Amino acid sequence: MTWWMYALISAACWGAQYVLMESLFRRVDFAAAFSFLSLANGILVSGILWLLYPRQNWAKLCESWPIIWMVIFYLIFGSGAYLFNALAINEKDATMASLLEISYPLFIILFTLIFLRQLHLNAIGLAGAVLILTGCVLVVFSRGDQIGVH
Repeated sequence: MTWWMYALISAACWGAQYVLMESLFRRVDFAAAFSFLSLANGILVSGILWLLYPRQNWAKLCESWPIIWMVIFYLIFGSGAYLFNALAINEKDATMASLLEISYPLFIILFTLIFLRQLHLNAIGLAGAVLILTGCVLVVFSRGDQIGVH
């Protein structure tokens, strides 16, 4: 498969996950559901990757302090991303949360510029980033008011 097929499959999985989270959070306690889902997801993904890549050198994750710090920061920011996204879905709904969460490419652009001193955009990519920002502003100003069925 190509990178863009993986990305589209990922987007479809995220979409299904958001709707399932919203539905689950309406039926059971938020913290219990989210904690269980996070733990089970980590175990499941780790097991699949271990089966697919059994010869990986896992010891390299602890080889040097720069790598250890990257792992620690990834865990902090990754956990924050999942938690705050789940909180947004719990407080509002999957649709509105996803429409703002989709702004993450803007943060990737910003952090890539700050930390890696690189910009992976051309004029068309920059236009796409502006469209994402514009869409997020429209979502915030809409305040999620819905017309019709809730």
